[in-house]
Amino acid sequence: MTADSGTAPDDVSKSDDVSKSTDVSTSTSEVESGPDTDPELRVPRNVPALLAQLRQERFTGAVTVEGGPGGALFLREGLVGAVETPAAPSARSLLLKSGRLDEREWEAALAALPEDGEVGAVLTARGSLTAAELFVVCTAALFDGAFAMALQPVTGWRTDPGRGPDRGPERGPELAAWPGQEPARLTEETALRLRTLREMVPSVAEFARGAVRAEARSDADRIGERGRTLLLAANGRRTPRDLAFALGRGVYPVMLDLARIATRRAAARDDDPLAPRPLLTARAADRQSPPPPGAEDKPLPRRQPGGQLPSTRPPSDRQPPGRPHHSSPNHPSQNNLLP
Repeated sequence: MTADSGTAPDDVSKSDDVSKSTDVSTSTSEVESGPDTDPELRVPRNVPALLAQLRQERFTGAVTVEGGPGGALFLREGLVGAVETPAAPSARSLLLKSGRLDEREWEAALAALPEDGEVGAVLTARGSLTAAELFVVCTAALFDGAFAMALQPVTGWRTDPGRGPDRGPERGPELAAWPGQEPARLTEETALRLRTLREMVPSVAEFARGAVRAEARSDADRIGERGRTLLLAANGRRTPRDLAFALGRGVYPVMLDLARIATRRAAARDDDPLAPRPLLTARAADRQSPPPPGAEDKPLPRRQPGGQLPSTRPPSDRQPPGRPHHSSPNHPSQNNLLP
């Protein structure tokens, strides 16, 4: 969930990190009010403050957030049970893309869904998923959706009591983790995730928007199976969000793994003597300095009997037989390292 709806900059890329445009850690008690303001008319300054107010009111319905990709938070008595946004995979996407649920099972559950029923209840009743499996996946999608929405500034929001739980999948969440999460818990977790990434990348917002390109390096054994799967899916055009949708994973876990891989490789380049080094290619070899003129025609020296190389000094500078020659700094010998 993102921060102040009226003060967020238009271009978050101009900020060093996303916290300057999306202050999810802002106190949830902050509301616009004056000394004579009626408490019932106070307007929350940001989404965390709004959710805290709705928790006090035990609001049931939906909060539609505008700005960036936007999204909706579904509440029951003030507790957040689901977050749906184009910025992150939904619980349904996580189940299907990861292989936990078959597409035919999903379609069968929709066909058997009663009016104003919940798809999750049908899936568990049919044995497609256990209640624990469904709750874990829905909770993961909830926190990941809140994190993904926090990467963009908010321009506004509206509440809709006509949408929410017990309204069916068309008016309510497709899947949800009821009874829901406390708004303060959701805000704290989102802020923690942003701080964690901020310690590894210069700008979380830039990192989230950037395309991921795998380097041709031979350190696949250092990044593990999960990291290798990520890099195999990276084609230079996919962003972390695209990779999350393609692999059936959350946006935050994908960004965290990519940041760890980048940090590990940077450390290997700086400190590891065994890290791969660039190889001299044919194109690079063509750019080497040409040999001095006449070097190609100069014959190689021939070894003389006794293992000595012939002296390259002119005859007038040669020492008489049997007298050793001692080199000096002003007259270095070219074969003074030979016995």
